[in-house]
This record gives sequence, C-alpha cells and structure tokens, in this order.
Amino acid sequence: MLFDTQTLTRIIERSFDLSMSGALSPETRAEYLAHGKRLRELMMRLLGARFDAESAVFKQATAAMHDTNHALAQAADDLNKVTQVVGRLGELAGYLDKALQLAGKVIT
Repeated sequence: MLFDTQTLTRIIERSFDLSMSGALSPETRAEYLAHGKRLRELMMRLLGARFDAESAVFKQATAAMHDTNHALAQAADDLNKVTQVVGRLGELAGYLDKALQLAGKVIT
C-alpha cells in the first residue's frame, strides 16, 4: 500500500504557509519552516515506498498524519479569525472616532 501523500502535501503546504505568517512569533515561524522542510524530505522518500496496510506502524503514522492535518487546518482557521478580529478592532476604533466627532462636547 502507498502512503497518503496528498494529505502529507497539505500538511507541508500549511506548515510553509504558517512559517510565513506575521501573526506568529519568529520562533514559531522557524519551527513551522523546519518541520515543513523535514516533512517534505520524508515525503520524497515515501513516494516510492510500499507498506503493509495492516502494519501497526503504518496505521499509527496514517492516524497521526490525519490528526495533524486536522489540527493544522484548525490552527490556520483560528489564525485567520484572529486576523479578522484585529481588522474589526481597527474598524471599531474608526467608527468610535467618527462618533466622538459628531458628539460635539465630550465630558471628561
């Protein structure tokens, strides 16, 4: 049986995407980059390999890969949500500035 390289490719792509995200710390970006490179190297070696589908190691690797893919998708979605909220905060501040300009006199 061949390894699921499509899912592994998505994981690698997400790792590289997150490694370039300015919303993450430089240390975290570096870790995503390092993991993406390592996984890409492993995928190249896995492309021609065949496995016993009933092997415990194969099943464990496949399960971990699918769990990791799901977790990375969630992390990317959460990161997008955080970025959207930051944009909404700036938008809110703009609206409040405009409201204060219309208020005339502000009591302090």
